Amino acid sequence: MRFSVVSRSIVPPFACPMYGYGSRVDCFDGVNDPLTVTLVLLEEEGRRALIAATDIGSYANDGRTPVLMERLAGIVGCPSDNLMLNASHTHGGPMLPMADHAHLPSHTPDLITRYADWFEGVLVEAAREAVLSLQPGSLWLGEGRTAVPMNRRPSRDGGVPNAPNAGGPVDDRLFVLALRDARDELQAVGIRVSCHPVATGAQHLLTGDYVGAWKAAFADAFGPGFQPFFLQGSGADARPRHVTEGDHWRAMRHAELPAIGRDLCRETLRVLTGTGMRSLGPLQLAGRLVQVTVPCESRHSSQQDFEKLLGTNLDGYARVCLQRLAAGQGVPGEQEFRVQTLWLDAQTALLGLNAEVLCGMGRHLEAALSPARAIMLGYTNGVVCYVPDAAEMARGGYETQCYTSQPWTGPLESGMEKRFAAALLRQP
Repeated sequence: MRFSVVSRSIVPPFACPMYGYGSRVDCFDGVNDPLTVTLVLLEEEGRRALIAATDIGSYANDGRTPVLMERLAGIVGCPSDNLMLNASHTHGGPMLPMADHAHLPSHTPDLITRYADWFEGVLVEAAREAVLSLQPGSLWLGEGRTAVPMNRRPSRDGGVPNAPNAGGPVDDRLFVLALRDARDELQAVGIRVSCHPVATGAQHLLTGDYVGAWKAAFADAFGPGFQPFFLQGSGADARPRHVTEGDHWRAMRHAELPAIGRDLCRETLRVLTGTGMRSLGPLQLAGRLVQVTVPCESRHSSQQDFEKLLGTNLDGYARVCLQRLAAGQGVPGEQEFRVQTLWLDAQTALLGLNAEVLCGMGRHLEAALSPARAIMLGYTNGVVCYVPDAAEMARGGYETQCYTSQPWTGPLESGMEKRFAAALLRQP
């Protein structure tokens, strides 16, 4: 096989809004730590696949991401189904375009679009460099455990608040990818962790959050020229345990982030230096993207339905829906997702979904490819909304009510894991 690893800064060269937290509507004040995109290009007997590990909240959701994927595929010489654009989901990164800007201040869309254009230019240049820097080597995979994630969906007072839940389920598996050159020397290391990078809360410095702290700690261990990369898994219902404060979460000071980075670095080195790392190959590099339609419940669809919600806690949702009806657009009763399978070798596949994947959903989809080893990546090629499995949908909570911010006729239909699993490519 051959590979290349190319990292570029994606820190905006101009002011722009930050991703996440509806209360934070202004632009960033400064930069706490570097934000990067790292492209990993793999090749085996003429077949290629490209994985992008990116310090952003989400790739664009306004239709431009599939166009970008086609452009990158043309540059690196592979089908667009063999591209996985993964976002770390840091809430300390710049914003890329959403499905629309209706919920944003009127002065921000131009800044968001300007950053998106610049950002895509960076990826294009990095992809060109990746093609020119391919070298012989090998790909390795290992698995360990991490203590970073803590569940954030407790059952409390008849509800499911966003709060620490020490006994709740998490995906605590730490996957380690290593790339070695023809001399068997380590060239790059990536990890997959399932946990929201929101330790610093709604502050105004650009940051990769705990992801950036891990990369800094790892670079300290291997030298400044070594570029680690991070892939986000099914951590939509987890936060770093380091920010637990009694029965709620606190916003960590940026100066405290290195503590998480050091913990995660130690866990990574434990896997990397252990006996469980195995070489993958021969590489299959067989990918497929499938569009999956998930119906919504029909709770609200008519003008009368939405008028009844005015003045309630769903007032904002109702007003947006009424505006859509007045414009003749209608209120969607279904949503399209993009499910992706990328086989690395005959027994190992990366799974991608353009959604915030809760750990139970991730486990369902990985099990669909059993006995092969499947590794779930959420936040891949964009983000539509949270996707809980049927058990979590039944429990309720914020993650099950995405329709109010989209807006749709109601929540996504329960049991969507069966639709997603049916779309996975089971044979390389």
